[in-house]
Amino acid sequence: MTVPAIGDYRTNANVIVACAQLGHLHRDWWTVDPTYGLGRFWTLWRPDRLDCHDLNPAKSPTTGRAIDFRDLPYDNGQVDAVVFDPPYKLNGRSDLAMDAGYGVDIRASWQDRMQLCRDGITEAVRVTRPGGRVLVKCQDQVCSGQVRWQTIDFANHAMSLGCRLVDRFDLLSYRPQPEGRRQVHARRNHSTLLVFATRTVTT
Repeated sequence: MTVPAIGDYRTNANVIVACAQLGHLHRDWWTVDPTYGLGRFWTLWRPDRLDCHDLNPAKSPTTGRAIDFRDLPYDNGQVDAVVFDPPYKLNGRSDLAMDAGYGVDIRASWQDRMQLCRDGITEAVRVTRPGGRVLVKCQDQVCSGQVRWQTIDFANHAMSLGCRLVDRFDLLSYRPQPEGRRQVHARRNHSTLLVFATRTVTT
């Protein structure tokens, strides 16, 4: 069976299945989802041990308390994999219900949101064992008149921490161009899941 980088994936859960098929996730790996939300990533496949955290205690079933993804309750290199879906949306229409679902209903600059995601990547790498996997959801998007290349920015950040980019999945989206807004860049009609291998120990 061929697993494509851009396939007929309809949801993040479909992409997680593809990651498992390629060995980026394993059933017996201790896996952490620090931005669990409603658990949509895990409706089709999940490891035997999945720790689920969220800043909202009601969506943090493992502990029942608020967990900041920048300060995870694990030792260095303790877990096998982290699947990180940060609040990567930088701007857009003021749809408060949608923004709340993505954790971006609090006003902040796009620079602050980018840094928040980088900080989350740093923490995910810290708690993942050498040779483990860190999966990061993001999206290249137009903000303040320019394309903000999250895929490049976050990949460079993870690689500066010793990670290696080993795979990438693009999930098509069907949200239209906002009405009344002049288009000057190609519409980014997809989101991306970056797959990093953490640094291995050599002797």
